Amino acid sequence: MKNQIFELFGYTLENKSDKAIYFQKNCICPFTNNTCDGGGNRYQTFLTKTDVEQNKLSKYFAGDLKIIPPGVCSLLVKDVRWIVCPRRIFAFSQNTQNTEHNDFVSSLLKKYCSLEKGKNIGVWSEAKVKYSEENQEDDTKSFDYTFDYIIASLGSKKISEIAHKLKISETKLRKQAEVNGYTIAMRGEDYYIEDFPIGNLNIIEIMTSSTSGGNKNKGTTIQQSFVNAIKGEEHESPGINYRQVWARMVSQLIVKSQIGKAWNSKTLWILQDSLSNYITQSTDLNLAKLISDVAKEVNLVTIKYSDKTDNNGCLKLQEHNLYAGEIPKITSDTDFNKLLQAAIIPEMEEISCKLVLKKIKKKLTY
Repeated sequence: MKNQIFELFGYTLENKSDKAIYFQKNCICPFTNNTCDGGGNRYQTFLTKTDVEQNKLSKYFAGDLKIIPPGVCSLLVKDVRWIVCPRRIFAFSQNTQNTEHNDFVSSLLKKYCSLEKGKNIGVWSEAKVKYSEENQEDDTKSFDYTFDYIIASLGSKKISEIAHKLKISETKLRKQAEVNGYTIAMRGEDYYIEDFPIGNLNIIEIMTSSTSGGNKNKGTTIQQSFVNAIKGEEHESPGINYRQVWARMVSQLIVKSQIGKAWNSKTLWILQDSLSNYITQSTDLNLAKLISDVAKEVNLVTIKYSDKTDNNGCLKLQEHNLYAGEIPKITSDTDFNKLLQAAIIPEMEEISCKLVLKKIKKKLTY
């Protein structure tokens, strides 16, 4: 059987409902309630107006769209559904309209993250953490990673204390916080940020499957298979680059889990059951032995497709398993496990302060 696109703009190909047509015509992601950003697909796969005209696609999309993202959410490869867009696994509505997908994601955070009940929750995305320090031997150790999401409980903190930590003026910090949408309050002579990440910082990493790239001559690239699928023609999609997916994950799995442990919080890797099945089949790690009811030091939360649909008519996702275990112990200075661990641990308080320089992606209620 040929590899096929399973979902476009949130809907299975056979779904021709009014809602499915509306979301596809306007290139809207039903999981973010915003224009599709292409998910895991590279920008060069987007279609320009010229591409749309040359492929006779004008009638399928709204005329005011300047560029068309290849809204491929998932593929069907050897009868297995593989999610290739991270928004399909984990996303929040980008407006006030809530979604069932939003509720599902929120439930995972509340279940596994270290959060304070009764406090609002802040969500930051694409949080880059660059940190360095010198040790006693004058060697510089560095930490330079980007976290998909950081999750923390919100509360009040003096701007003067944050500015001191960041080594910038209070005035500059207050203006930046206002631009980023934080709530500023004045009590007495002091300014406070009311939605500061006061709680432990939890790390969320989303691992979706990468495509194999496809073959231009055979029309199996993401862009060409997308074009053919939109037109309702026979198509063949690229496959899955299994090894690349696992290699990307394993290179950061222990480091980011180590940071969560040091911050007395949790690091969660959220992935699809198809990927966890591949890991078990292709490595000596038997994930079945790691099924747990509680989060530990290293945590893989797997999700799978439900047979039910949400209010928009998209297939729901549901939790599959939590696989949890311990970070490998270092036995000596010559232990090669050191390759998997961080050279230094970023100071959580400093990172919390730096988050104020970024916009909060979403605020949730516990």
